[in-house]
Amino acid sequence: MFELNKKIILASNSPRRKQIMASAGFKFEVRSMNVPEDHPEGVDAQDIPQFLALKKAKAFLPTLNDDEIVIGADTIVVLNGKIYEKPANRADAIHMLSELSGNAHTVYTGVCLISKEKEVAFTDKTVVHFNTLEHSEIKYYVDTFQPYDKAGAYACQEWIGAVAIKAFEGDYFNVVGLPINRVYAELKKF
Repeated sequence: MFELNKKIILASNSPRRKQIMASAGFKFEVRSMNVPEDHPEGVDAQDIPQFLALKKAKAFLPTLNDDEIVIGADTIVVLNGKIYEKPANRADAIHMLSELSGNAHTVYTGVCLISKEKEVAFTDKTVVHFNTLEHSEIKYYVDTFQPYDKAGAYACQEWIGAVAIKAFEGDYFNVVGLPINRVYAELKKF
């Protein structure tokens, strides 16, 4: 493990992102701030997560100490140009998963590493291939796991990942919510 001379602040209370950071051996503090997840109209889908990650990380700049670095992240799912963010409710989650069923979609996670002296932002991309799901399977997943806080209405580390995802092209952890391989590499250079 490399030696980082800054304290890491994870700008997310996401259990998935916390678990990924811990599994990579990082010591970090979680700080949350209510940052609206809106973006300008006309922004290309693949640019939205990075825009939001920058927005989340930069919100901490006024309170950031000289020895701290913030990691902000955001994830979206895209199928045929349509963006799937977090579902609004049960019906929306079922609708999203019905559209993803039997198709390959792309997961984009934007990440921003920021300190008072430096800023690095990037987007990672993973293609996810879904098996075709029966409507009863989709309802079971939504009712059992309530994926309302997840882009695309699913978490690949839950039941649906075991039975519905047949292949990944790219970083698995990107789909979980943080491309830790790239984060690790960027932090080494920071």
